[in-house]
Amino acid sequence: EKDKREEKLLLGKSMADIVPGDLPVALGLGKKERECVRRPEGKSGGVLSPEAKMESALEKYTENKSTAQMSSLKAILKILQKVEKKPNDVRSRRLQMKNIVVKKFITGVKGAIEFMNACGYQEVEIGDKKTKYLVLKDVDKVILQLGIQRIQARIADIKSGKVLTVSKPKPVRVICKGGCGFYGSSDTNGLCSVCYNKTIFGAAPPISSSSTKKEKKDFKKHLKRVRTKLAAVYRFRMGVKKPKTIQKNKKRCFTCNKKVGYLGFECRCMYVYCEAHRLPAQHFCTFDYRKHQSSRLARENKKVVHSKLTKLE
Repeated sequence: EKDKREEKLLLGKSMADIVPGDLPVALGLGKKERECVRRPEGKSGGVLSPEAKMESALEKYTENKSTAQMSSLKAILKILQKVEKKPNDVRSRRLQMKNIVVKKFITGVKGAIEFMNACGYQEVEIGDKKTKYLVLKDVDKVILQLGIQRIQARIADIKSGKVLTVSKPKPVRVICKGGCGFYGSSDTNGLCSVCYNKTIFGAAPPISSSSTKKEKKDFKKHLKRVRTKLAAVYRFRMGVKKPKTIQKNKKRCFTCNKKVGYLGFECRCMYVYCEAHRLPAQHFCTFDYRKHQSSRLARENKKVVHSKLTKLE
């Protein structure tokens, strides 16, 4: 009868308004299933129930920023929903700790690993290299449903603004005790980095103007050397252009020296070829067709751009 009363009371409530202890009733679980989820601490030998573990993990979530909480909870929700739909899916039940998604949304967020442990995931080393994985050995649908409902409720709370993040106090900036005008820190006994180095290593020797002039001259000489070296390397890689050979007898093919007469084919590379070698691919043509066509298009198709400023006459 008590269970029926609880169900009637919770029918009109949304997930955000439900108290964590009343979640098993809201999920529509039976008596035995409720007892599995709600384990009193005294009877189970001091072991917390999955629901209590989830609550403590979600409390740790408040130490993170709201954006980090949302992204982490959404990532975990997707994983749990995949396991619920396909319990035999190995990818969702076995998550590598080195994975970028796991690093960013689970190990990099406070309380995320604790929540995964509450859902049944455990850290296991697999293989000879002992790579770490988060493995779900036994799929308990009751705990999975509870975890999904808790995440959905927390997401709704974050969106509505009920969950408040713990803001860290900003460090107070103190002016340097050495009297230089800069800010100091507690790590350097209230001094700035320059004054702290002076106290430890002593005052630095004054820099003369003659030494700075010498350094500038040396730098300019070094620049000139580097430029000459770079120019030499560029010329070496580009290669020296050989002078183009001139075809003296244009009544013969340039490649096979076959007699052509006046029926030869003159290519754009300014050489005459027979019928067998008239195509550019057959005589290794050196003419740049792409450059020729691009220049022709640029010459024929002029840009029509509207003037941005109106001329005053």
